[in-house]
Amino acid sequence: MIKRLLFLLVITLLASSASASADEDGKAILQQRCVECHDLKGPAPTTIRELWERDAPDLFYAGNKFRREWLVEWLQKPVRIRPAGVNYLRAINSTPQHQTKKNGRQYDVLWGAVLKPLRHETLTSDEANAVADALMQLKPHDDLVAGRVLDTSMSITLDQGEILIDKVYGCQSCHQIEPGYGGYTGAEIYTAGRRLQPAFMLSYIERPRNWDPKIWMPNVHVKPEDLQKIVNYLVLLSKEDFNASH
Repeated sequence: MIKRLLFLLVITLLASSASASADEDGKAILQQRCVECHDLKGPAPTTIRELWERDAPDLFYAGNKFRREWLVEWLQKPVRIRPAGVNYLRAINSTPQHQTKKNGRQYDVLWGAVLKPLRHETLTSDEANAVADALMQLKPHDDLVAGRVLDTSMSITLDQGEILIDKVYGCQSCHQIEPGYGGYTGAEIYTAGRRLQPAFMLSYIERPRNWDPKIWMPNVHVKPEDLQKIVNYLVLLSKEDFNASH
């Protein structure tokens, strides 16, 4: 019995040591390879100048925002999430003579020559897991997500969700609900349900500037019931396989 207990104690200590080592590895990678572009400490920009100097998304509240499994996947195969980049004014043309028309609506167009290719570190599986663990510890805004629970019993279809997103609240003017369909200035939202935590989406959509004081995303005063429907729609939308049709 004593030998068994000692064996279990050794295994526990080794596992704890390995976990601590992986955690330190993740923090080291963030400091050595990520901090040049990403803000890991905060706070969010408080002036327009600071906002436009930001070249990559802030990560200091990554643990409040992202789903860990998505981070691990994305870090191994990074792809662009914002069609026009973080500083979109450098890469789009919104003048009427250059806009494109789809389904009777005007949309901005990308200046392809201006938008630089995505340059991002590609991590190994071990590195991605270590970094994801380190990022998930960054939770300065627990207060903003406290008590936020997605009501998954609220049913909504893709068509109903698109009406809310497009016709009622106008989100599609900035965000794409499928590849190439929607605006360019915001992040794509057809992957939001896999990428973001439901509590974060509920909080951010309701009051974006609680998270980012100078962000261009407006508070469109979404009704509480519609807020639940929209986030349920985003989760449902993220399960669609757009690669099969594009």
